Amino acid sequence: MQQVGVVVGVVGERAKVKVCRTTACNHCGRCPEEDRPSLGLLESPKEIVVDALNEAQATQGQTVVLAASDGSVLLAAFLAYMVPLIAFFLGAFVGNWLFPILGLASGQAGSIILGLAFLAGAYGILRWQNKSLGQSHRFLPTIVRVLD
Repeated sequence: MQQVGVVVGVVGERAKVKVCRTTACNHCGRCPEEDRPSLGLLESPKEIVVDALNEAQATQGQTVVLAASDGSVLLAAFLAYMVPLIAFFLGAFVGNWLFPILGLASGQAGSIILGLAFLAGAYGILRWQNKSLGQSHRFLPTIVRVLD
């Protein structure tokens, strides 16, 4: 996946690059919190600022090409969407089976309670791991060349 952007800042081996937001970029969480504008529920930003590895030694103001491997994009999407979904269903099945055995509540109530607990736990674990994953070069886009 490649995209064109403008370097707005350089810090060490990383650069902040402003890019036009694509539909594949819906609130993935890779942008730093301070760079996300506060928007209404149905609004989406036209431009976002992302961190990227500055392998092309780009400087502020230059137009660059960013690249991210398809595998890392798919893995990030799997972690963001499928892991919580799987956790929710696992919690729902365990709650439906376990709560009536323990006499705590009906199977439906157990499904709801444990499904939501597992979902919250999955999001909590992903949030906790987000900082270490952000330090990994695997999930960062790379500036592959300078256009001007």
